[in-house]
Amino acid sequence: MKSLLARLTLRLWSPASPAEPAAKTLPMAGQHFVLDGTNIALLHGPVKPELRYVLALTHYLCENGATVCCFFDANTPYRFRDARSEQWSCFEQVITEQPWAETFRLVPSGTEADQWILELAKQQGAAVVSNDRFRDRAKSHRWIWKRRHGVRVIEGKLVLASLSAFIELLPQPEDYLHLLAQLPAKPGAEAEMT
Repeated sequence: MKSLLARLTLRLWSPASPAEPAAKTLPMAGQHFVLDGTNIALLHGPVKPELRYVLALTHYLCENGATVCCFFDANTPYRFRDARSEQWSCFEQVITEQPWAETFRLVPSGTEADQWILELAKQQGAAVVSNDRFRDRAKSHRWIWKRRHGVRVIEGKLVLASLSAFIELLPQPEDYLHLLAQLPAKPGAEAEMT
């Protein structure tokens, strides 16, 4: 009796060994995300912006098959320039040079990134990553309550609890540029900035 139970348990809980290994499926393949870049970079407040958070999150999502577009408020360059000059050059590179400039967008002066984030997310049926609750725009974008993911830093990791994501952070923002350049381009990540 005991050996029968042991064999049944072993059969039920042992992974089947397929004849051919299955192709690796990416957990977020086909999903679209719009990132609130300024909000994510300012998790510790306006005095200490962290571009690494935005780049780490973008790399994680893209590496797992998602399409990502990230918007920064028009005043974001000043925050990086004033706070930490080593981040300024990396920020300038991601918003002006290819292939990064297709993913990372600085909204035009006089506009807020919120309207760009919400409009693109609405058009693409995308999820939004931001700690902003968009209260001032929630009436016209009621769907945001179901598709917004907050982000935190806990013990040196970027955490998106709603996605069960715990992302290790590299020491410098520049460390992500090589990793992001190696990822394949995904259609639909572009957003028209008019």
